Amino acid sequence: MKQVVCRQVGVVELAEVAAPAVSAGDILIKLDGCGICGTDIMKVYDPMVPKPVQLGHEITGTITELGVGVSGLAIGQRVAVAHHAPDYGSHYARRGSETMDPTFKNSNVDPAGFAEYIRVPATLVPFTVFPVPDQMPSLRAAFMEPLACCLRALDRAGVCEGDTVLVIGTGAIGILFVPLLVARRAKVLAVDVRDDRLELAREWGAVEGFLASDNRIADGVRRHGGGLGADLVILTSTSAQSMALAMASVRDGGTIVPFGVKPNAQFTADFWQHYRREINLVASYSATPSGLARAMAIMAGHGFELEKLVNHQMTLAQAQKAFGMLHEAKASKIVLSP
Repeated sequence: MKQVVCRQVGVVELAEVAAPAVSAGDILIKLDGCGICGTDIMKVYDPMVPKPVQLGHEITGTITELGVGVSGLAIGQRVAVAHHAPDYGSHYARRGSETMDPTFKNSNVDPAGFAEYIRVPATLVPFTVFPVPDQMPSLRAAFMEPLACCLRALDRAGVCEGDTVLVIGTGAIGILFVPLLVARRAKVLAVDVRDDRLELAREWGAVEGFLASDNRIADGVRRHGGGLGADLVILTSTSAQSMALAMASVRDGGTIVPFGVKPNAQFTADFWQHYRREINLVASYSATPSGLARAMAIMAGHGFELEKLVNHQMTLAQAQKAFGMLHEAKASKIVLSP
């Protein structure tokens, strides 16, 4: 079978590999589509990430084989799949830190998401495999995992009805926060370097968008936030500049979530300001199985036609072109299919 592999920095290619064998409790799916995540881009282009590296985790497919003992699923059924699940008996999971559990971080699908056939191990099947409703397009179902990541961030940050929320960066992941926040009755403001992304944020419910080059963003945020600022700032791109904007825009006692962070990202923080203003800095990593279930339920409802966010659907053989387009910011979301 064919699989997209990365053996050197900046290069992905289609390789011939053996199809995975199914054991008891496993399932095998034929790929329908897998979204390219910002993490995939980082893994390919960051020289600090060891190669070869496994790619692809925003997966939808059709079940072709069931291992002995699998129940509640059927051959021919469409499913959405994620790649990590914790040991629910661990110290981490018992305290709500499922994504910090070593079992969570070490689990994965076989061989990867960008492959014609994918084995989902028995340890993942009960937690990360969800049937796709008949009326849901596969392109929408591919957003289950990233949407669940956003849900976890909002749960950890805490969002109340009527809150003012600033989303800095409305690319592929940032735009997912907008309808989730609107559904929670928050007032959403957006910042991006591109007008077209800001217009898209408005279409999904943001009340105002600011170009990143505007030096009056913090004033605008305070105007919308009753003179106080944003209750919550979400950074989908974390840098010295975006953190400075977040600090200038967040209200005293508010929360900043560094959601999009790359390896070796560093910035200088004035912790006296964090202390005296009681600014909460809340990190959120990945998604939990319960979040996956919630994401699928949300996407089944009205107002979350996330397939509209896909710029291109391309083949596995076009992976190099697709990764290059995303790396050069010529697209926001691309899904690869066989």
